[in-house]
Amino acid sequence: MSLASGEFSTLRLRLLKIAVLVRETASRIRLGFAAHGPNAALFRDLIGALMPRAG
Repeated sequence: MSLASGEFSTLRLRLLKIAVLVRETASRIRLGFAAHGPNAALFRDLIGALMPRAG
């Protein structure tokens, strides 16, 4: 399912209600997502789209 035409409740359920391992250090916060799951491909695509491009 594409999220481009999804309603906010769909986005909330798919993107915000997830289990994630949070590791906090002095300089950064790392989020550890499950490698496999019903929305794993969605998260990989989303994170890839949000990463800054190397210039």
